[in-house]
Amino acid sequence: MPFTEGNLVRTLSLLTCLIMCVGSSWAYGQDDGVSAGDPTDDRIRRLLEERQKREGALAKQPTTLNGGETVNPVFLESIRDNSMGIRFEERDAYFRMLELAWQTPLSKQEEFAQNFAEARRQSDPQYARRKPTEFPVVVDLFQHPDDYRGRPVSIRGVMRALTKIDPGKNNREIGEAYEGWVFTDDSQGNPVVVVFLSKPEGLKVGGDLTEEVRLTGYFMKMYGYQSQEKARKAPLIMAGAVEWRKGPVPWRAQPLGAEVYLGITMIVFLLGFVWWQGNRREMTSALHQRDVTFSQFPPIESHYEAPVGSHATEPQDS
Repeated sequence: MPFTEGNLVRTLSLLTCLIMCVGSSWAYGQDDGVSAGDPTDDRIRRLLEERQKREGALAKQPTTLNGGETVNPVFLESIRDNSMGIRFEERDAYFRMLELAWQTPLSKQEEFAQNFAEARRQSDPQYARRKPTEFPVVVDLFQHPDDYRGRPVSIRGVMRALTKIDPGKNNREIGEAYEGWVFTDDSQGNPVVVVFLSKPEGLKVGGDLTEEVRLTGYFMKMYGYQSQEKARKAPLIMAGAVEWRKGPVPWRAQPLGAEVYLGITMIVFLLGFVWWQGNRREMTSALHQRDVTFSQFPPIESHYEAPVGSHATEPQDS
């Protein structure tokens, strides 16, 4: 085609139309994406908004409604027993309980714990007639965690491991904390996991301890953990501090039952009877064998020996 002014104008017009069409198509596609939107994104956006509203409403709720006797039930709804570690949904309750245990006076926590344990003992026919000190709180806690959740619990035992932990970012201004594994007389070889904020001076961090401690804190949940054999669970208690008894753990003699004392008495009686019978037979046998003979002098049974230089004489024949 010969290059003329008319051809140049037509060519420029075609290029202009082509550019406008491509630009319009690109703009149209972009508008469709914005206007139509992705249904999945909308759903996620709504869930995030609902979650933020719920968290905002919970943030205004107090941790306790009765001066520390129990944790506000709204913070216990997200807690799940036997779950491994601390779930994300449980972190708010985790830090709130730690803060509550730190702020509530220990004497009040101990009073609440004692009153509730006594009520539990009275409701159990097996222990209602026994002494309060005989009620196995840890055993009852294992069997009925829902009844104890969010309530103070007092325990006493031997701490076998203590670790310093970083609880992570939180809005309760809680920095470092400690995690201890405590074994009680009634835990039947199962640990109680306690997280607390204040460590007694001199109590060492380590994994081979035998330190006697006493503590009161809020029960959170049955804490799932992995042992060498299988997944296990332990009560998780949030405390402000622990009381430490310095020195070696004393050996506590367990009281013996009436059956044990009766058995020991019978054994002693039987051993005495057997000894008496044996001694009696020996005495009777010795008496029968002692037949005195005068064929020699002195008599055989006296084992007499004349002293050297004595005036003892030999018997004369008659």
